[in-house]
Parts: sequence; C-alpha cells; structure tokens
Amino acid sequence: MTSLTPRLAARAAGLTFADLSQPARDWAIRALADTVASGIAGAGEEVVRIAGSVLTAGPGASALLGRPGRLHELDAAQINGISAHALDFDDCNLEMDGHPSVSIVPALLALADRLDSTGTDLLTAYVAGIEAEIRIARIANPAHAERGWHPTVTFGVIGAAVACGRLLGLSPERMAIAMGIAASCAAGLRANSGTMTKPLHAGQANRNGLQAALLAAAGFTANPAVLEHKFGFMAAFNGAVPQDVDAALDGWGQDFALLSPGIAIKQYPCCAFVHCAIDAAAQLQSQVAPAQIETIEVVLHRKRLKNIDRPDPRDGLDAKFSTQYLTARALMAGGVGFADFEAGRVFDPATRALAARVRLVAHDEADLSLGRVGVGLADGRVLSARASVAMGRGPANPMTPAQFRAKFDDCVARALPADAGASLFAALMDLPRQASIRRLSRLMQPVAPLTQNDAASDAAKER
Repeated sequence: MTSLTPRLAARAAGLTFADLSQPARDWAIRALADTVASGIAGAGEEVVRIAGSVLTAGPGASALLGRPGRLHELDAAQINGISAHALDFDDCNLEMDGHPSVSIVPALLALADRLDSTGTDLLTAYVAGIEAEIRIARIANPAHAERGWHPTVTFGVIGAAVACGRLLGLSPERMAIAMGIAASCAAGLRANSGTMTKPLHAGQANRNGLQAALLAAAGFTANPAVLEHKFGFMAAFNGAVPQDVDAALDGWGQDFALLSPGIAIKQYPCCAFVHCAIDAAAQLQSQVAPAQIETIEVVLHRKRLKNIDRPDPRDGLDAKFSTQYLTARALMAGGVGFADFEAGRVFDPATRALAARVRLVAHDEADLSLGRVGVGLADGRVLSARASVAMGRGPANPMTPAQFRAKFDDCVARALPADAGASLFAALMDLPRQASIRRLSRLMQPVAPLTQNDAASDAAKER
C-alpha cells in the first residue's frame, strides 16, 4: 500500500487560507459558529457539571464556553468538547457517520486562545482537520462504524491533531507524528450512545488531539505511517488495510469534503438518524389529534435502526436515541426542542402512551436518509408523510439564514443575554476579519471584566 499518513499529513500541513474556495469558507464559518453555539447551550448540563468536578482544571488562557473562567488549553479543550456534545445538537457528516466539528472546534479554540491566533488561521486549521478526518472515514467506513466504534472520537481525535498541528505550523513530518500519537489515543464505543459517556468521547477527542499536536511540536516520536502500518489504525479498527487510498487524497484543496456530501447542521437536538421521522411526523401534526391515533408505523433504513430502537427511554439522554419517543413528540408538538429532554416530558404519561403505539419497520432502499411515518386513525383513515434528511441540513439543502440564526439565538440564550449573543453572532460571521481569537472568545462567555493581560493583548493587536 502506498503510504497514506505522510501524504495526508503533507496536504494538511500545506493548506492555506488562499486554498479555500468561498463556499468552503462560508460553510466552515457556519459550522464553526454552530459548534460554538452548541457548546454554549450545553455549558449548564449535568454531564458538564460532573465532569468539571472530577477532571483537571489548571489555570490558563483558554476560555470556557458559556461560563466565566479560563483554563489550561488541554483542560478547556476537554470540558468544552463535552459541553458542545452534551445536547447532541452539533453537526454531522454522512461519510464520517459521526460529528466532525465537535471533535475539533473546542481544541482549536483552546489553542487559538493561548496563541491569540487570527480568524483566518483558525478557519484554515479547522478545514485541514475536517478534511483529514472525513477523508480517513471515507476509506474506513462503513466497516469501522458497523464494528461499534464511535467515529466522533476515533476519527475525530486524528482530525483534532491535524487541525491543532496546522494552527501550530507543524511541518509535514511533524504532522505525521501528531497523527501517529493521536491514533494511539483513539477509542470510543457506540454502545455508550444515550449516556454521559457519549459527550465524554468528544471531550477526549479534543484533549487528546490537542495533546498529540503539542507533543509532536515538542519533539515527541511516533510511527509516521500509523494509518497504513500492519499493526496500525486501519488494521486494528477495520481488520484490514485498504489497498486503494486515492479517495482519501484526491481533490484535496479543491473538492472539499465539508461541501460534498457536506457537513450537516442539525435542526433538532437529538440523534440525526431520527430527523427524517421527526420531519415526517411534523407534517402530520396539524392533521390529527393524539386521541385519534391508534397506530403509528415508522419506516427507516435498516442500517439506521440499529441504535435508535429504544421504546422505553431511561432519561433525557436516552430519549435522544428513541425513535418511538421522538416520533410521538413530533406528532404532539410539530417538532422537537430542548424541553423535550427534560424529565417532565420524557416521562409524560400521554407521550409514553402515544410512543407505545409506534411500530418500527426497516427498509432497504438506496436512500439511507429516507423515512416514512404512517398514522392509523380511529375512523379508519391512514395518513402518511415522508422526508429525506441525510444527517441534518447540509450545503445541498441548507437552513435559511433566518432558521440558522434562530437556532444560534436559541442556543446561546441559555447562557448569554440577547445583546451579547447578537455581538457574538456578528463576530463569528465575520471570522476572517477577526485579528484576535482571545478577544472573540470573551464574547462566548458571560460578561466579565478585562484582566490586565487581556487589555495588554488588545492594545498590542490594535497597534
């Protein structure tokens, strides 16, 4: 097999802002902003509180999302990674079969805070990491995910290492070492979906990926052919080393994976595989009253049903993966929102009774994203609707600007006042013009007075 790791590392290390097409820049900005918003929204969740009470929290320059305080970059990367995945509202990618941005953005922000990088540096590094992790997934899936690995962390930790390595300006040789270190930190099981351990996966991807880049920059050693080695990443995780790696390399810097099939922004804070059922059920909501419904049939692709057949969710986290519960909520309310994962809703007797009428049926059609919902009524009528949602709203079918802004505002309002949220949105949308990530990160936190170091940094940037 032709060496993959060094060639991919060279492409990532050499990526420049000028290489990014305008569509790639625009979508990268949107995905970054969405991840920041998801991190702010999740800052108050119980999983973040518990993790923060146990994990290390040394002082440093890196901001916590949605909360006051700054930590060492490794600690901030981990906590913010957990926070950004706590609500399962962050973006997805079909090839990766996971969450690409949440594995990278918290680590990048933490490092950019320490370095006080520019917005263009941050965007370039983000795209380098996103492209690397999705392209590795392209030649490893579906076998990788079907074995039970959680791609958000197993691919994501390498993506984080590449992104942070690009921000640090690693040489191609050092970038390959960073990938080698990160690959030995890759671990995470899909069995933990619906528990606090799933967002912990995002935290460890960010911490370990950033750590790998920092160690590589400091002169640490690792195998620079880690992906293709006979005892390396592909052999261990997939059971075989692919002989054809062109799909991971071709079109780098031209055909961006984040555009096609693209990074998809979620409309609902739950498992992306159920979104088509939610959309189909929402179409029927205005036509029926729950009391009229006798039967509900939800038809989803066989591959998607493996992890989302949960008729009796234990809590709000488990409910995010319950097709039965989510379909019932959409039939009752026309959609799914934050409040639907609070205990009062999850254990609501009327919702539970409606969810008990849901029968899941598998289809094997070519469109994995297709879902159908059929509702049988007491008067004998049968109503049906269908929807096709890959894993959210991607470049081919994006949210409108108003829809995207509404999601952003809804997320950041959980921690920031409206005027602060508006300032943050404007700054993120203008990310290439931001001269100081440290100044930008202050907008991601509740208002706090400037420290002497912050004031000095601001003054230096303005000179």
